[in-house]
Amino acid sequence: MITTAPARRAGLVVIALGALVLAGCSSTNSAGGGGTEGANNLTADIAAGSTGTMDQFASISDICPADGKKVSVGVVDGYGTNTWSKTVLAEIESEAAKCAAISGVEFIAGRGDLEATTSGITSLAAKGTNIILVIPDAGPGEAHLPAIRQATQAGSIVVNFASDPQGTAGTDYLDYTDQIPAFVGKSKAQWIVDQLGSAGGNVVFFGGPSGALVSTQEFAGAKEVFDANPQITLVNSEPIWTNWDPAQAQQAMAGVLSQGTPINAIIADYGASASGVIRAYEAAGQQLPILTSTDDNSLSCGFADLKAKNPGYELATVSSRTWIGRVALRKALAAEFGTKDTEPSLYELSLFEDSTGKTAGSVTPDKACLSSAPSDATPSTLLTSAEITKLFG
Repeated sequence: MITTAPARRAGLVVIALGALVLAGCSSTNSAGGGGTEGANNLTADIAAGSTGTMDQFASISDICPADGKKVSVGVVDGYGTNTWSKTVLAEIESEAAKCAAISGVEFIAGRGDLEATTSGITSLAAKGTNIILVIPDAGPGEAHLPAIRQATQAGSIVVNFASDPQGTAGTDYLDYTDQIPAFVGKSKAQWIVDQLGSAGGNVVFFGGPSGALVSTQEFAGAKEVFDANPQITLVNSEPIWTNWDPAQAQQAMAGVLSQGTPINAIIADYGASASGVIRAYEAAGQQLPILTSTDDNSLSCGFADLKAKNPGYELATVSSRTWIGRVALRKALAAEFGTKDTEPSLYELSLFEDSTGKTAGSVTPDKACLSSAPSDATPSTLLTSAEITKLFG
């Protein structure tokens, strides 16, 4: 079920939620959000805040009991309208289908509007949603915290993912799970340093919506590496904001090119934005530089043709981690049922693709390409081929 919480209901939702909190958390969710004795919506055996790698993933079959009571799940995505968000939701629904206790997954897209996003969080809590998974990226992460705290106080189990809410796990919400954006920024930046060598060059960084923490944190990680390599100049002092919209990225890149500054490398924190950057180069009739982004099927499958026309072009990507919502769901379920989940909360992601073939553990674009999937599919997704076909039609 897909719904959008109307902004005009925000005041009513806050009033209703406040009444529930005053009446006691148990009036919203039985057992304070936990379905098993000892379960809790703020403390659970889930390795909250731990760091690791994808090979430490847990199995939902070890977390969701076969005879567990029915639980409701809500997903609030601060953006929620692009292909990445569509894939994230499909991955959560795929994971939820493996747990018979889940009665359904309700989705609310904030569409980049902070008020709509926070209203979505509080409305789900007010009607007693057991588990609320939140991508707090409709603005600065901390701007989402009042709604997240209210939902937690009302008894919902809240796990944030894919963007840092800047709160405290175990106090404001149960947990936050994601890649480590600064680590990703460092991985991409080091690849650029290695490719440009001692000659160095100019680098441009493209982010998402203005102020999005996932963008600013990745930018900070990249800048740390570039600051240690003075042959590299980071042209922009903050991410160039694109709303993760390919058309906006194309327009922004066209603006950069019109200034005449030679660009030797590009970082984009979203693969579709990178596609917009490429279109800007093609429209300007200029040769593509090296580029690093998150994985995107159009980048993988289109690499060979672009390389033939642009000899200096190389591509490196990091997983778009559309799968991270699965981790958030498993941790929330472990808290709901009082089971155990020891998988990491925060993931160190190395390069998923490297067209040069020099990065250990990476694949080349021709190996990453999903030839039977649409151009906006995500090669690193954990969806099956059948699920990808169903998702994109």
